[in-house]
Amino acid sequence: MNNYSNAIIAGILILFLMAAYFIFLLPKFQATQAAIKMNIEEQQLIYENQQRKLANLMALAELYKKINPADLAKFNSVLPDSYPRERLFGELEEIVSQGGWIISSIEIEQPEEVDGAPVAVENVANPALGKKVGSVNLEMSVKAIDYTGLKNLLKILESNLRLLDVSKVSFVPMENTATIVLTTYFYQSPN
Repeated sequence: MNNYSNAIIAGILILFLMAAYFIFLLPKFQATQAAIKMNIEEQQLIYENQQRKLANLMALAELYKKINPADLAKFNSVLPDSYPRERLFGELEEIVSQGGWIISSIEIEQPEEVDGAPVAVENVANPALGKKVGSVNLEMSVKAIDYTGLKNLLKILESNLRLLDVSKVSFVPMENTATIVLTTYFYQSPN
């Protein structure tokens, strides 16, 4: 036995190392390989999704470049980038004068301002507007208007290019006057 003791110890050591390899190291190695393979597949999916998004954004950019500037200006007038107070007066005057009515007063609620610029704040009455869309409320009094004229004025306001929501209408037929409470909107572009 003495002659073979070194060989027996070496054989037992080799068997022990092989058992340790198959019991401990091989499963850890295989688990690590599987985790690396799964991570590579996930990263590949993320990369492919990002490539699709980039292709979509590039297609949108190409479409945007093809839009006629006049059409773009028309769209921007629906939801302007700022609070166009002076233009709003003129537009309402033009709308009302189409029917031969007379504006006796317009009161515009001042939107919140920071550094002289209007700030779009989250609309409590309509949270779907979000924080980037601000609303401006105004009250307009119209004289020399009858019931039929009021109905026509409301139709004109509804079909106007600018977004105008009529929230309240008061009509006094004896005096031929009407008071209309409107809400219009503006988009606050990020600075």
